Amino acid sequence: MLDIIIRRALDIVGRTERLIEACRRLLDSEGLDEVEVYELDCEIERLGDAVFVADKAIRSLASTVECWPQVAQAHGILRTLH
Repeated sequence: MLDIIIRRALDIVGRTERLIEACRRLLDSEGLDEVEVYELDCEIERLGDAVFVADKAIRSLASTVECWPQVAQAHGILRTLH
């Protein structure tokens, strides 16, 4: 179950990164007025920050999950998570 969550979350991160790049290309196309450019640029910055934090958290979760079998054996925990 956690592996599915991790894969899906990393997929969301990848899609968001592609969306950010598309927005940056839109900014470069000069089809927007100054206010729209500024607002879009601010949103891209916030979204980029959020994606960075999410990516870091997901990768941390993934590495924690990889260690669980060793922890379970060391503490006698032999349950399956569902």
